[in-house]
Amino acid sequence: MLKGYRKRFVLSNMLLVGVALMAALIVLGFFLYRSSYRGLRSTMQMVVTPWGDMGDRMREDPPEKPKDAPPEKPDGERPAPPDDTLRPEDQNVVTAFYFPDTDEVALISSNEDTDSEALTAAVREAVAQDKSFGKLPSGAWIYYKEPGPRDCKVALTDGNYLRDKLLGICAMLLLIYLGAMALVFFISLWLSKLAAKPMEDAMQMERQFIADVSHDLKTPITVVLANSSILKSNPDADARERMQWVESTESAAKKMMTMVEQMLTLSALETKGRKLDKTPVSLSSTAERVALELDVLAFERGVTVETEIAEDVRVLATEEYAERICASLLENAIKYEPDGGRVDMRLTADRKKATLTVRNRGGVISQEDLPHVFERFYRGDKARSAQGGHGLGLPILKQIVDLLGAEMRVESSEETGTVFTVVFDRADAPA
Repeated sequence: MLKGYRKRFVLSNMLLVGVALMAALIVLGFFLYRSSYRGLRSTMQMVVTPWGDMGDRMREDPPEKPKDAPPEKPDGERPAPPDDTLRPEDQNVVTAFYFPDTDEVALISSNEDTDSEALTAAVREAVAQDKSFGKLPSGAWIYYKEPGPRDCKVALTDGNYLRDKLLGICAMLLLIYLGAMALVFFISLWLSKLAAKPMEDAMQMERQFIADVSHDLKTPITVVLANSSILKSNPDADARERMQWVESTESAAKKMMTMVEQMLTLSALETKGRKLDKTPVSLSSTAERVALELDVLAFERGVTVETEIAEDVRVLATEEYAERICASLLENAIKYEPDGGRVDMRLTADRKKATLTVRNRGGVISQEDLPHVFERFYRGDKARSAQGGHGLGLPILKQIVDLLGAEMRVESSEETGTVFTVVFDRADAPA
């Protein structure tokens, strides 16, 4: 399923980017072609304009460089055109004069690959056109003409110049397009992996969830089925024996019910958009009450509970959730503390925050297990499996803390033991 999702993601990206890029390159190609078109016209105009009235003098004298013609460089080349035009030599421009009264053509420059008769015919064809710039009907030449009172100056260049220029632009843009699409393809592959990672993690969590639920439900279901089978196969058993199997079945059913209730609680807490109406709650009174209630449990285990609770600490929470946080942390600490040990419960406060800390010195969580203690159904080999829990208590507690907008963290080492810390916002904090 994820592989199909990644393929669709890549194809969608390629299609979207490909269409947008193609449209952009088409527009760019159009402007480049128009720029070449205008540049060619500007170049041809630059070639013929400086000759001025040279045509009149050519009738009387051999061709000479006109006074107003651009100065030649020492090697006889034309001066460089402005930056926004193309060089005449790049288009192999041919220049000529046409005298309409005598129908004569005087070639100023010629093309070595074309005979003078063909050039003369092309000049006459250009003069006959209505536009000052364009392509001759024959298609062999592109012309520019500048009519005067007694002559017409004409510039000619290869008719395939603009076509070749267009093909060059298309080839360049095609290479850009293919290179860009290859880059987009590899980026899309990388993004698809990045986008699929949360889905892969979610699917892995789902598979792990199913496996954990199946494992935790298997034992009590097996007990229920076994007891039912025993009751059926022993119809003549006395009431005491029957009561033993019934109590075993009831205990297994209670375990399943506890697990289902915890799963429902966790699901309700994880519901998106759930909001709490937080009110000022006396965390000092709540912590003292919970410590007193659980003192009996600690006494049965031979565990000493030491408390250090600041007076009149009020936090933004709900009475139910504040009590549940205190009770869960203290109960877990007592449960994992070896017999005869000590558990510390401490509440401190500053101007804006209140900090609840519960420490037990036994049942140290390994550094490998520590990052996972708030994951559902997680049970470390030493810290949790030995107590037979379902691995839902701490995830539920973490969701409650998050809903209250508080912060929860855990530290564990051989030197300090296991320390759970919850930081609340104080209800009476200054603005």
